[in-house]
Amino acid sequence: MLFYTPDDKPKEFSHIVLSLDTANKSGELNDYSVCTIWGVWEKRFYLLHVYRAQLDFPELKRKVKDLAKRFEPNVILVEDKASGTQLIQELKHDGMFNIKPATPLPGADKIMRLHTHTTAFENGRMLFPKDAPWLADYLKELAAFPGGKHDDQVDSTTQALEYLTARKISIYDLL
Repeated sequence: MLFYTPDDKPKEFSHIVLSLDTANKSGELNDYSVCTIWGVWEKRFYLLHVYRAQLDFPELKRKVKDLAKRFEPNVILVEDKASGTQLIQELKHDGMFNIKPATPLPGADKIMRLHTHTTAFENGRMLFPKDAPWLADYLKELAAFPGGKHDDQVDSTTQALEYLTARKISIYDLL
């Protein structure tokens, strides 16, 4: 795994993706809503930020708008099920037209979806910030997958990678 410092981070990216895996309910026993933000530059994917929280729907909608304003993404991927479907509808209604419904690859379970992208991790094409308050939790969840308690950050990550690969905004096309 490769890490970047603020000095290593590109000043701009060719593409920025917000990828959301939303939960149905807030509360400590429920799943998290997760947004991973990825920047693409010169054959590499940079994980710019991870937001992970247990939120009710109005808070989730506000947070997505805040993250979109902060990172100015080319696209916002939202898992098109449960609360994600409602979020897609409401954000589009509010004039956010860079929202894209995301559905997992047909016939591929979560393990296979992540496995599809392991070469990107192994080849050092995925870069992670050296210091970020959320990094330890993110890496712990990835390392524990599929046996960990939560997999929301994994789902958000694979969703982004699937989108970028399918759109040829991929590191795979540049290897």
